[in-house]
Amino acid sequence: MTIRTIIAVDEGPAGDAALAWATRRAQWVKDPLLLVHVVDESTLVPGKVLDPARFGRAGALLDAAAEQLRGTVPGIDVRTEVISGDVVPSLIALTAADALLVIGENTRGSVRSSIGWSAGVRVAAHATGPVAVVPAEVTEDRRGVVVGVDDTDQCLDVAEIAALEALATGQPLQVVHAWMAPNMWLDTFPLDEEFMAFLAEPHQRLLDDIVGVLRGRHPSLDVTGRAVHGIPAQCILDADPLPALVVVGTRGKSLFQRLRLGSVSRDLLLNLDVPAIVVPTATVITTRESAADTARAGS
Repeated sequence: MTIRTIIAVDEGPAGDAALAWATRRAQWVKDPLLLVHVVDESTLVPGKVLDPARFGRAGALLDAAAEQLRGTVPGIDVRTEVISGDVVPSLIALTAADALLVIGENTRGSVRSSIGWSAGVRVAAHATGPVAVVPAEVTEDRRGVVVGVDDTDQCLDVAEIAALEALATGQPLQVVHAWMAPNMWLDTFPLDEEFMAFLAEPHQRLLDDIVGVLRGRHPSLDVTGRAVHGIPAQCILDADPLPALVVVGTRGKSLFQRLRLGSVSRDLLLNLDVPAIVVPTATVITTRESAADTARAGS
């Protein structure tokens, strides 16, 4: 669980979506809030300086957002900061293992021709901490938290983050493990019922183990699980009931892998119709190792 929340505030539907989602979360999670607005320098003509009026407008935008937040969540600790620079690198620089960065997305499943990947995807790909990407439009009525897990060593850490989020916001948690049969097997073995059951068995055991650990750690949390054969991102987004929040981890370690995000998180963000928290694998490893170092130092 993070100990502070940073909200990227901007004019328009994306900024409104990020602020609205973070405001609802703040009614449950009383983290200190930092509202930031990036005055974009990327289109600045060389030799020119930013118009001071832009900083005044940015400050007024943040002050209005902070007043709205304090009115909705009395007693909440809210600060504001205006930053100048390129938007995406500036937001990436704000990410950290102990902070949740909330950023809005204007479009669903889009690749913007002028800048390549959308801002939410680009920030999440390079972040050093969890990033909540909130689409401007959320479809249908939704409830609960869904976390996607795989067979990596860090999947339980990502599931734990989702469990803490569900507990903090008073929602049930559904653990989804989606898997696909290897392509080479599809040409050799018929996908009959018996063979599919054989393939599904270890995946179901993995899911049962994760659900069992979470139930043991959090007896008051409503935890269910589902192992399913299918495309992981689609299975997570289409979980029944449709989730109000999804949580996924990223596998990337090298620069190139981080740029790709990992197929599941990338596909999920490019088809996003629900708020999603993307957790870099490095975050859970560092957090876990720091906690272990602290425990050893105190023993």
